Amino acid sequence: MTDTSIPDYLKPAFSRLDKAKATHTANARKLDETTTAIARTAEQKAGLEQESGSDMSEWRNAFRAAGSVLTDELRNRHLMRVASRELAQECGALAEVLAFERDRLDGACGDSARAYRQAHERVLKDYSSHELDNALRESCGALVRAMKLKMLAHSGALESEAAAAIGYVEPEKAIMNEVAAWLKNAVQVCHIRLNDEPVLYRTGLSAETLPHMDTTRASTPAARYKFHQEMREREADLKARGLLS
Repeated sequence: MTDTSIPDYLKPAFSRLDKAKATHTANARKLDETTTAIARTAEQKAGLEQESGSDMSEWRNAFRAAGSVLTDELRNRHLMRVASRELAQECGALAEVLAFERDRLDGACGDSARAYRQAHERVLKDYSSHELDNALRESCGALVRAMKLKMLAHSGALESEAAAAIGYVEPEKAIMNEVAAWLKNAVQVCHIRLNDEPVLYRTGLSAETLPHMDTTRASTPAARYKFHQEMREREADLKARGLLS
């Protein structure tokens, strides 16, 4: 399917949809990358803590066994322990910054998911309304004529004995009910093939196919206000501690 199959009246709505999709996809990708970085940082921090946590008494015993002489080997072992401890602390600080970034991106995904969902819904509503209006105007001539004929044929029913019967329904209403029932059954057995529908093929019937569309963070205006307030406070704290520029 190509853009040439998209009606002109839908192109502005598709432009908004494509922009919303690109924004959300970028947010989702960054969120996944940050989540992966957090896991890697945690693994490396655990390894460094294990290295720096080796028994200090072993080093002291080795120092005494060397005649209390600080050999190059002992010096290097000590420096490695100190370096591992400091690197573990740096990993901890980085993990905190990454957690802040992950939560910020999760909130951004919530916003972009909402925007994409709205743009997707707008395309489908515009398209379906236009298609129904066209169908009613261009394809129902024979149906309208047949309904009118049947109404005229039953226009004298009010003068018959049936008018006094219990459960009598006016001809116009009865015909409308008949048509509505037929249409309802026809709609139920109708199957839409996306390959035959350029618009639906491109949009899909659901907006939930993109990643991270199900985030519930800040799902209401009040929750969003609270979330952004908390994020501002966390950002200020990280900056004050020199962990964020």
